[in-house]
Amino acid sequence: MKKEFLYLYEISKGKLLGAWNNFKGWKSSIKMSLPLIWLLCILIAFQFDMQFYSFILIKDGKFLHILAEKISYWGDFPQGTIPLSIGIYLIGLLFKKNRIKEAAVGCFFSALIAGFLVDIARDTLGRPRPSADVKETLKQLGYIPTPIVNFHRIHQGGSFVDGFYGMHNLSMFHGFPSGHAATSMATASSFLRSLPSLCYILLFGALLVCWSRMALGRHYFSDVIAGGLFGFFIGFIFSGSENQGLLGFLQKPEQKINKITNIL
Repeated sequence: MKKEFLYLYEISKGKLLGAWNNFKGWKSSIKMSLPLIWLLCILIAFQFDMQFYSFILIKDGKFLHILAEKISYWGDFPQGTIPLSIGIYLIGLLFKKNRIKEAAVGCFFSALIAGFLVDIARDTLGRPRPSADVKETLKQLGYIPTPIVNFHRIHQGGSFVDGFYGMHNLSMFHGFPSGHAATSMATASSFLRSLPSLCYILLFGALLVCWSRMALGRHYFSDVIAGGLFGFFIGFIFSGSENQGLLGFLQKPEQKINKITNIL
């Protein structure tokens, strides 16, 4: 058991450093163009927020609402990514496949990092969710916040003008970007090179998660585009980290672990 924990530590260290060096190895033009493409996609999606909201929002239908709630629940990081990562790691342990164990660790860290960065962004920006309610906000905060950046639009039946309201420590103001979209896409794309068949299945599931967040009125189209593309980008970086031999950290992990255990 001690040997396996040491091996897990080596994989984790190698995956993180491998992903970082994988990103650093990209051409400067690519690293500069990706954020611009991301912003362009968000701006295009922003133009269709209200149309997508009216079209996708579940107005009637108990079954669809329950289905969307279930997909949304299992598409989150604690309920979805963590059990998936543990399960895949155990499969690799059972069949003695180090490649599978490495993929599981990469999945965990890609979703963790994507979710953490997105949480910082949405806490700071404070875009209200489509379902945000003025009365509930007044009850919890004691006042009604005003937008720092006003988009001068509001969806039919909405309570808040769309915009960025800054930090208010309320879930109702955690609209942009979507955390579910980010972590589910990062989870899926992290397997793109190591386990591509699993990646395609998980990508389909991630798209369903994005649909569920819009169908429940938790996010606009631009929210899930921003979170989903960012998560896919993070997962893609981790998917390629093993192709560089993890910078030597995992070239001969068993030998390194045996040396450590002998010292202990």
